Amino acid sequence: MSDERMELVIHRLELANRIRRRQFLRLMAAAGLGAVSLSALAACRQEEATPAPGGAATPSPAAAGPGPEFKVAGYDDPNKWKGKTLVFAGFGGAMQDAQRVAVLEPFKRLTGAEIVEDSTDLGKLKAQVDAGNVEWTVAQQGTFESRLLARQGYLEPIDYSIVDKTNFLENVAGEYDVAIIFWSTILAYRTDEFGDNPPQGWKDYWDVEGFPGPRAADKVDGPIGNLEFALMADGVPKEQVYQVLRTPEGVDRAFASLDKIKPHVTVWWEAGAQPAQLLADGEVVMTSAWNGRIDAIQRQGAPVAIQWNEGLLRTDSFIVPKGAKEKELAMDFINFATRPEVQAELAKHIPYSPTNSKGFDLLPEDVKQRLPSAPAQKDVQLEADNEFWLDALEKLQERFDSWLTA
Repeated sequence: MSDERMELVIHRLELANRIRRRQFLRLMAAAGLGAVSLSALAACRQEEATPAPGGAATPSPAAAGPGPEFKVAGYDDPNKWKGKTLVFAGFGGAMQDAQRVAVLEPFKRLTGAEIVEDSTDLGKLKAQVDAGNVEWTVAQQGTFESRLLARQGYLEPIDYSIVDKTNFLENVAGEYDVAIIFWSTILAYRTDEFGDNPPQGWKDYWDVEGFPGPRAADKVDGPIGNLEFALMADGVPKEQVYQVLRTPEGVDRAFASLDKIKPHVTVWWEAGAQPAQLLADGEVVMTSAWNGRIDAIQRQGAPVAIQWNEGLLRTDSFIVPKGAKEKELAMDFINFATRPEVQAELAKHIPYSPTNSKGFDLLPEDVKQRLPSAPAQKDVQLEADNEFWLDALEKLQERFDSWLTA
């Protein structure tokens, strides 16, 4: 992909993030949801804090209050980073609330570092690097977006002499990023509609006679997910999906499969909260959705369930902007955030799961059952191929947009 094309892709991702936030707020206002419902529905990986108008958001100190009093191997010097400040740019919302309790405050307690929080944004990161005035120490982004930034030269390489990758799951340790949580786009459905015969995968989502009722599907991620699901619905084993998608015939096959379900999709959702609300209200009987959103309404008592089979497993990463002032501190923070004790604690607060395999050893079974990368769930899902999408997104996004509006 040329630099100009990559710039266009990043611009589209930035625009999509801004649109998601505005649409989410409009949706919540229209639904009249109060603080309790908002809190539950905010369990989404991308609930960004709204940037300050006209420039970067003003960083604010991490909320006061001690994190959980757990110990982390190798972190027994409370003065290790005393006098140093780590500026962490996260997605805000429920995600950053959980990180504050499980990651940020414990790191402060165990190392003496001061923590300042900001809201992550692709454009802000690039502007800081371009200006040679990098404020952030560590930022969170989707792994796909992180690898786009790396290709453009905006990130520091990860120092694996500091970050211990011994027990990382496959594809977690990138050259310029470290995946820190798994999340999934899954098939969600109403349990009261299907009783003892729930949908088992995307073939059943496509089967409108055997599983009647209105559907919803993901517009936010465009072709990502939709093409993979279409091929699995058409009989392609999950292990062969990207092999097929790498051929022109495979892409045509995916769109032909989408043609079959398109008339039965009544809503193409445009914000992470929307599919959960559609299911809870009974407006659709099944939908693709981000697992955290469905987990939230399940715990509120909604008659919904997650079908992990053939879900699309994805990751978010921690990255260090090129020219960050405290590189060693940044690497140590990433190492800390990927320790089993820390990852397990985070998973107790939000249903996004460890990238360190040893984290699962510290979790009770009832929590594991809610996590995308727990062995029982991970084994039946398809892991997103970031390298495929880095090369193919622009062309397939254009085709998907044209197909959707045709």
